[in-house]
Formats: sequence, structure tokens, C-alpha cells
Amino acid sequence: MSTAKDIMDQFINRAKNLQEFTVCVDAPDDFKFNGVVPFDMNIVNNEIEAKVWAVDFEEAVNRLDEWIETCK
Repeated sequence: MSTAKDIMDQFINRAKNLQEFTVCVDAPDDFKFNGVVPFDMNIVNNEIEAKVWAVDFEEAVNRLDEWIETCK
């Protein structure tokens, strides 16, 4: 079990290591906006370009993919 200090240390460490990544993916055919867009995003020629804050590129891709799944 984590203590409050451990949780706070993890939170601060994560905040210090966040980076902005540009992730580009093809927009799904059934893509439509659904609520708030949590990224700085452009759609040009059916390609989504999003700037995503994450610790690493893999996390950024996963965050964008998860959000796109809610937009169908």
C-alpha cells in the first residue's frame, strides 16, 4: 500500500517529466467530435495531428487512440 508521500512523489515526478508529443493518425471513417477535445488538434486531408502531453510517445499514442474510440 502506498503512503500519501509516495503518491505525491509519483505525482510530482510525473509532472516534471511530461512532454508534448505530436501524434499523427488517419481519421476513422466514422469519426465525429463528441464533447471536449483534450488536445491541440488539426484535421487535414482526413489525417488527425494532435499535440498530446505524456511521459513518453507510447503513452501519447495510447491517450489519443483511447479518445478517438469515444468519438464514434
